[in-house]
Amino acid sequence: MFLFLFNLLLGGTDMVALYAALIINGRRTFDQVPAKFKEAVRADLEALSLDENGDPVA
Repeated sequence: MFLFLFNLLLGGTDMVALYAALIINGRRTFDQVPAKFKEAVRADLEALSLDENGDPVA
């Protein structure tokens, strides 16, 4: 548990997945993602065929 919290505090891939999940679940918007994670979060959403709002790409 400590390592998980430590990784969350430092940031990285776990934070990217967290922000993507929050966007998909409507808890955050893409504008609320810190700048250092935006490109990686956008890439994760695109890999899931989702737009920046977490909505399916038509």
